[in-house]
Amino acid sequence: MRRIGFIGLICCCLPVLATEQADTTDLRHRELDEVSVTVRSEHPELSGYRLMTTLSAEEVQLFPVNTVADLLQYIPGVDVRQRGASGVQMDPSIRGGSAKQVKVLLNGIDMTDPQTEHYTMDLPVDALLIERIEVLQGTNYAIDAFSGAINIVTKGGTDDSLRVIAQMTAGEYELVNPALAVKVHRADWYLNSAASYNRSQGYAHNTDYQIANAFLQTGYRGLDIQLGAQMKDAGANCFYTTKYPEQFDATRTAFGSVAYQHRWQSGWAIHANAYYRAHFDRYELFRGTPLNRHWTHTSGAHLEAGWSNEWAKTTAGIDLRDEYIRSSNMGTHNRFQLRYFAEQRFYWRGLSAALGAAGVWNSQFGHDWSLGANIGYEPIRGLQLFANINRAIRVPTFTDLYYHSATQQADPLTRPEKALQVELSARFTRGHWYASLAGYYRWGKDIIDWIKPADPDVIVWQSTNNSRVNAGGLEATVGLQGYPWIRRVELSYAFCDVQADAGGLMSLYVLDYLRHKATLRIEHRIYRGFGASWTLSFRQREGEYTSLEGTVQRYQPVWLFDGSVYWHNELIKISIDAHNMANQRYYDFSGVLQPQHWLSATLRFTL
Repeated sequence: MRRIGFIGLICCCLPVLATEQADTTDLRHRELDEVSVTVRSEHPELSGYRLMTTLSAEEVQLFPVNTVADLLQYIPGVDVRQRGASGVQMDPSIRGGSAKQVKVLLNGIDMTDPQTEHYTMDLPVDALLIERIEVLQGTNYAIDAFSGAINIVTKGGTDDSLRVIAQMTAGEYELVNPALAVKVHRADWYLNSAASYNRSQGYAHNTDYQIANAFLQTGYRGLDIQLGAQMKDAGANCFYTTKYPEQFDATRTAFGSVAYQHRWQSGWAIHANAYYRAHFDRYELFRGTPLNRHWTHTSGAHLEAGWSNEWAKTTAGIDLRDEYIRSSNMGTHNRFQLRYFAEQRFYWRGLSAALGAAGVWNSQFGHDWSLGANIGYEPIRGLQLFANINRAIRVPTFTDLYYHSATQQADPLTRPEKALQVELSARFTRGHWYASLAGYYRWGKDIIDWIKPADPDVIVWQSTNNSRVNAGGLEATVGLQGYPWIRRVELSYAFCDVQADAGGLMSLYVLDYLRHKATLRIEHRIYRGFGASWTLSFRQREGEYTSLEGTVQRYQPVWLFDGSVYWHNELIKISIDAHNMANQRYYDFSGVLQPQHWLSATLRFTL
């Protein structure tokens, strides 16, 4: 508790980095260098270029979904595993890693939950406010990302403007989702705010939910402040075991952050931030009978300084993070982490290169280190080549260490994970066309997983360190955009292969990964304000699960077809959205059946 008070004092005294607005062109792939300040507002800029995937605000509005969790499923290389609908509980993973290994940021502020990865995406942000979603695939020492990072950006607009957006969505399964957003920009001051309520009786027994969000972001010049809160209650049918279908989960989330940045003409710059996040979870194995309660508090602060000129940049800084949990199941635990880093980057004509390193001291696990080397080269206009090598570490969640129940047994001796990844990639843009290609290989050591024998009568999963888990893969995208009637046609494919020896045991996370993911997107106009967006995707998941009938089954390949048809003018947009139009029966987790279809209609007013 004293450490939390110390961090809280820093939060009051330390200004924090505001996210710097990046170029918002409609290209799907950009150099990380173009958006590095936004992606990593609390960390030193990544020196070399890297491919990253960006969903713009315009694209976000065309997808047949209204939640951040659902939007991520359309990004190449991202595996979205859901328990329920509308982001009730969603685990995003990247390049064969687990959801534990993905870093999640909101306007550059770390929102990763130390209790469990299942609650990291408890974000009180609606699609109405999103300016873009940035996804960095792969290990990155600079932001301490083990297999990738997701940054959700809400700040947008540079001209004097006032926008009020009122939206109502209704659909199958008694879906009702009203939302209101206000965005104001006046010279050096801005305000983004939104409130929403989303509920449904559910598509199957005990899948009902209600979610309420409230978010406020404001800033002046280099100062940025954000506050948010979320309430979520959800029927948790077979969430953690098929033996108990009457589970229930209720969560409450609140967070706040302050950020500041300033640059001098001399070339010096300072970035700082501080944040606090509180999370409460009430889990019931039998609905109406509380079983576990968890209170998690996370606070942190960051300070970095740098000097740059036209050919080089030097950066150094420090991160502080305090994680505290009080749980009826896991007890009370508190740990503190100190991270210090330095990076040197160089520019020369079409070449950029950088070397960086970070030391990490954790009060529970001691000292470790990470590093990165990145090179980018542009031999001809429109073609960029990248080479990257990064090492990262990740400490276990509190659940990995201490959770115990009728279906799970943690090991308090679980060790931190380590990964080293190499990557070669390229990007090409010319006229209406764009394409990218990336190949990677990640060596993983002490990878954390939950395992059990492949016997339906054995229901207890145990946490363990798998000594070696290596992942390699290929990602490719090709598309065209910007024509009068065909706004975008894009085809993407991601292949991943994970090598691990589970000794004949079932794996809950490591070996249940997407081997193949192919997605075809088409966005087109129809006539006078009418348009449509279609997405066809193929997914083949590796691994096994226990069915509702109690038998062990292998995941089956699935084709998913989503679509949206809309009409709009300057003030009104009306859309009819459909998810899983082919009525496919599929599972992301053991025994948790996904919606076989979901039809909804949305009416939006923009003033």
